[in-house]
Amino acid sequence: MLGLFSLILNLVISFVATQSSAAAPDKEEPAELQGTWRLVSIESNGKALELTERQPRWVIQGNKVLYGGENLARLTVDVKAMPKLIDLNFRSPEKAYEAIYTIEKDTLKICLNRQSEGVKERPLVFSTKDKANWRLLVFERDKAEKEGATAGLTGFAGLALRKDQDRKEIVVGDVLPGSPAKKAGLRKDDVVLQIAGREVKEVRSTVDIVRLTMPGSKITFRIRREGKESDLTVKVGVLPFSLLAELD
Repeated sequence: MLGLFSLILNLVISFVATQSSAAAPDKEEPAELQGTWRLVSIESNGKALELTERQPRWVIQGNKVLYGGENLARLTVDVKAMPKLIDLNFRSPEKAYEAIYTIEKDTLKICLNRQSEGVKERPLVFSTKDKANWRLLVFERDKAEKEGATAGLTGFAGLALRKDQDRKEIVVGDVLPGSPAKKAGLRKDDVVLQIAGREVKEVRSTVDIVRLTMPGSKITFRIRREGKESDLTVKVGVLPFSLLAELD
């Protein structure tokens, strides 16, 4: 009787182990997603958005997406669904975007819903027409991978500038929380006198100085605050992907 009980117990344990193994998710992400991808176009509401950068890149390693050398998002993929499902869990700010994807030869298409809270609608087609919250990201595989992580990326300080027409001066209108400018100590209403030793007179040219500065390098802002002039050094960052793709 004891032998029969042991046999039944072993069969039950074996069955449970088999079921658990079958139900366990595959920890390895699809090989087809791995590697470096250049963003070549973004579609919003059926129309192409202007790329502000020269084909910025994603590097997909396992279930991680790297952008500008930093961890941008974590991927969750279901390759058995039709179309294939992919969730993008962004780190900063923490948001989860539901999406679908397809790969044809060396082209990766991801259609996502930028609405990350409340009742969400996962895209089912690779088109954004009449869908204001959807974005279609089109990437091409970069087989060369010779450039550095920040090559071609736009410099970013995190400042909103305006021109005071009465004083003819460039003034800080706002500073984004957590931005390089915020970390350097720049504040709203600071008057920008020079950037990298160059006098500034127009908003556009002032912004261009920062945008053309290589991410990771340092740039000096000479400002006037409450009548006193001082120099603040900003370590230029990378334009956040959420701003690039108008996800926020």
